[in-house]
Amino acid sequence: MLRNTIMAASDTVLLFDAGAGTAQGGRMSQEDRYLLLFPDQFPSKSTNKVALFAVLDGHGSDMVAEHVRTHLPKLLASRPEFDEGDFETAIKRAFEDEDKLLLHMVMNDDDPEPVISGTTVALCLADLTRGLLVSGNVGDSHIVFVEREPGTEAILRLELLSQAHKPNAPSEKRRIEQAGGAVHVYGGSARLGTLNMSRALGDLQYKNPINTLDVNPSSRGRRANAVAPNLRGNFLSNEPYVRTITLSPDSRYAIICASDGITDQTDERTLMEYVMKQLRRGRRATDIAREISILPASSLESDNCTSVVAFFDGINA
Repeated sequence: MLRNTIMAASDTVLLFDAGAGTAQGGRMSQEDRYLLLFPDQFPSKSTNKVALFAVLDGHGSDMVAEHVRTHLPKLLASRPEFDEGDFETAIKRAFEDEDKLLLHMVMNDDDPEPVISGTTVALCLADLTRGLLVSGNVGDSHIVFVEREPGTEAILRLELLSQAHKPNAPSEKRRIEQAGGAVHVYGGSARLGTLNMSRALGDLQYKNPINTLDVNPSSRGRRANAVAPNLRGNFLSNEPYVRTITLSPDSRYAIICASDGITDQTDERTLMEYVMKQLRRGRRATDIAREISILPASSLESDNCTSVVAFFDGINA
């Protein structure tokens, strides 16, 4: 739903419209979650207008994705780096803080769920006052960014602001092996234990200190370790890939945050061209996000599909 608020004279861009859509697809349950926080909802004391968007693709269960959806905004807003305007560092530290909360659940509340469950994160923080768009992702959910031509809504520039963190990527495989882990191929997919990704929140069986226990952090015989417990580091990383884009008051922009149920079916340019086509037809962001989530979820073997779509207009555009 479009949220119109009074725009301060110092604002660089206006959040024109934003919405989210989700579909269960052919899975037994819906493990995806999303974040859609407008400036009047973001839990910050800053006088700047800040909006937050994210897609969380849970695996193992929906527990970690739901926990991240509930806690990450406050963790992010409470970081001292956020108050200093260092949003990239604030996102990195907030991801670390989230894993600490999950570890507390395991160690103090005797809840084993965060040990075997986790989630990807594809997150965008927009400071509308300063004209900054800061992204961070772990896992294989993605963020697509475009600059739109005023009037025609044609795509002037398209960038993928996320990275797919896969165990067989050379840098990720090297990091895992240096931590004492092992990457194996199961069913044609490179895996770290049972995971087909190398970065995520949760999944504490692949992170210290649980990873250093004298147990095999894997299931169904899928080995993740290669060295003794006392030599193990973090096989799975919670460090996000981060980017900062400066937004001009003379341009227009759009972003899509999407789970891999969508991006595995459609390349980013085709996906964004479809979004722009619907925008030219006068469709709202919520309707567009619902449509691009429902379409790839229509087959019996489809994944959970979730997206957030947002449009920004420079104040002079």
